[in-house]
Amino acid sequence: MSVAQRSNRLAWTVIGALLLADLAWMSQTAISVAPWSLIGPLAVGAGLAGLAAFYRVRRREPRLADALDLVGQMTAFMVLSALFSYLVVTPGLPMQDSVLDAADRAMGLDWLAFLRWLDGHAWFARILSFTYASFMPQILLLLVVLPFMGQGRAARVTVLAMILAGVVTISISGLLPALSTFAHYRVDLAEYPQLKPAAAFIHLPDLLAAHAGQPLHLDLMKAHGIITFPSYHAALGLLALLGAWSNRWLRWPLFVVNVLMIVATPIDGGHYFTDVLGGLAIAAACHVCAHRLLLPVASAQRDGGRVPAGVPAAS
Repeated sequence: MSVAQRSNRLAWTVIGALLLADLAWMSQTAISVAPWSLIGPLAVGAGLAGLAAFYRVRRREPRLADALDLVGQMTAFMVLSALFSYLVVTPGLPMQDSVLDAADRAMGLDWLAFLRWLDGHAWFARILSFTYASFMPQILLLLVVLPFMGQGRAARVTVLAMILAGVVTISISGLLPALSTFAHYRVDLAEYPQLKPAAAFIHLPDLLAAHAGQPLHLDLMKAHGIITFPSYHAALGLLALLGAWSNRWLRWPLFVVNVLMIVATPIDGGHYFTDVLGGLAIAAACHVCAHRLLLPVASAQRDGGRVPAGVPAAS
């Protein structure tokens, strides 16, 4: 089995299992979705997978096929993971903000002091906000540039790691739900006029409704991120950095952007420092896991430049 076949099978197996879990779980809750906000991205993902198969088998253009495969997988996964993030809080487990705050303090980390410092350094706060909002364009850039530059394996490891990290972070967030730093510390944004955090209080109505088991109708194309611990945003930052590292043109620009994005996560994402550290740990573990899941074939193909009998060439 080629690297492309292996990664497609693993990614779509996780995506299919997540779809079944979402539908089964949603039927037991008061959450509903706008049908096309779910069906549309899934149809796009499936359509891109079909195009990828055409370009791989009929047209023999593996680089284009890799890009189509990976964009399709992330399109389908992101919408399903958004729905999953709402469903996991419906059991209504106790909020853990006090525990996360205590963990920060035990490490000597003061979120409010960081908030005040950033308000006094508006130029840096604006840079952080820009990088925080950059993760979707970054992912699209990686999933197109890496395959077309002959680095399809690196792109496939990155996407599989992002999918695995998403499932893990969202699952944990349901077991350890939290409101966010802005809500826990009762921050009045009027006292910090230089800051415009992307996710301060906007997610709270949906989060509280889902947590309380109240009726909630979602347009998944406009859904707010409601995960506090661990931070999936921080996880994506590290995984994008690792994915870009194999490319000499993207390596250092995306290293800088993603380090800044991770630094931005506590304020722009309303996360405890513990959330960020947890997200980074999960990202590192999932990257290793994804690499090992795809490594057997890749290692065989790199062995002296020869492909053992029975192992097909792959992108």
